[in-house]
Amino acid sequence: MQVRILLISLVTMACSSAPSKRGNSRDSTTVPTSSDDGGTTDTAASGDTGALPLGPTWPGLEWTVSTPAARGMDADALELLAQYTFRENHNTQALAVFKDGYLVGEWYAETAGAEALVTTWSMAKSVTSALIGVGVREGLLSVEDTVGTHLPEWATGPNAGITLRHLLTMQSGLPEKFTEPNGIYLVEPDQLAYALEREPIRAPGERFLYVNEDSMVLGGVIESAFGRPTVDVVETELLEPLGMSAEWWVDGAGNALTYCCMDSTAQDLARFGLLYARGGEWNGTQIIPADFVADSITGHSYGGNYGLHWWLDAPHNAFAAIGLHGQYLWVKPDADLVVVRFGTYERMGEEAVRTGWNYHATESSGSFNPTLFARLITDALVE
Repeated sequence: MQVRILLISLVTMACSSAPSKRGNSRDSTTVPTSSDDGGTTDTAASGDTGALPLGPTWPGLEWTVSTPAARGMDADALELLAQYTFRENHNTQALAVFKDGYLVGEWYAETAGAEALVTTWSMAKSVTSALIGVGVREGLLSVEDTVGTHLPEWATGPNAGITLRHLLTMQSGLPEKFTEPNGIYLVEPDQLAYALEREPIRAPGERFLYVNEDSMVLGGVIESAFGRPTVDVVETELLEPLGMSAEWWVDGAGNALTYCCMDSTAQDLARFGLLYARGGEWNGTQIIPADFVADSITGHSYGGNYGLHWWLDAPHNAFAAIGLHGQYLWVKPDADLVVVRFGTYERMGEEAVRTGWNYHATESSGSFNPTLFARLITDALVE
């Protein structure tokens, strides 16, 4: 009863202008049961009472659309989730919920839509981790490799003992660098060289310290191991197999910003979440080794709350990729559930190269509470 009272209160406090929702129905209080843009529909969910609910699926060119009820979710509870997510000071651009491989609900700000770009910020770190997993699959990498095995700058000297696992768990022993007073994001042109030029402040493996430069070094490792640019690796090894369209920002030297900054749509980025919800498999192909995925979502640092560039949500048996200003890709494998939330995004400049006036801009998520967000999601699951 207390939970129900809280949820009702959240609706009362929500912004008076509701987010827009896509689907055949133009009534924003109705979860869509069909798609206007070429997507397929779960016919068992759209009123064909003579059919049994369809089983889990994989998205094709478009996501198959279903109703919450057909996928074991409560539509009213999802509306409460949307009302909370789109509260006025949360500055939300997109919210989408995917269950069993189906799209069961999506909401967008009035100025955006399903095709509007969102950006990951540090959610891209989890994509970087996935590429390390692809390297493990191909026998090119091991998480126990020293970085110096792949990058000569650390083959000897004070950083020679740092492994890929140390970087992935944010336990390198290296500090964030502030030669550029505003941090790595504004460095021009070579952010990889900037990230490599650091010395330890403690032994690797001793302590968690969230450092963007560590993720940038992993991008150099990926390029070295595969023998081609990281943006090419992600295209052929992840984006194409998953049917995703995305653009990863690079620095002035062409290095992918592997600590941040992949632009895509909410629907496309959800495909990456589904890949991890299903243990690294995509429609019969093991893209990321299952044991690497399991290792990635095990709590190795930060009090057991951080894996291999993934954040853990143990109370909800879930995990998440998280970015600045409340960018969330939240995954609950035991429910085959993926939820994405993105903030308002403005892309500055002419190209996805972090130099000059080409840069990102998102708004603060204000009082948005990720713990409450996760609870509202799980409250929508029908037992």
